[in-house]
Amino acid sequence: MVGSRSMSRIDPAKKNEHPVSDTLENASHVSSMDAEKKKWMEDNRVAFAAYDALVDRLGLFGEEYRNFE
Repeated sequence: MVGSRSMSRIDPAKKNEHPVSDTLENASHVSSMDAEKKKWMEDNRVAFAAYDALVDRLGLFGEEYRNFE
């Protein structure tokens, strides 16, 4: 009985194993997403700077109602 109990704990773990190809594909996907994020941020750098300048000049919307520091 002890042997069957330990096998029942091992079998689900084996079912969740991922082949190396899946792991590499996932890593490639994450790397691709990181590259897309960096490109998007660079493409929108001017808009971020304009928004920051607007906030510096006018403040944040609703800031006068903020009740925390």
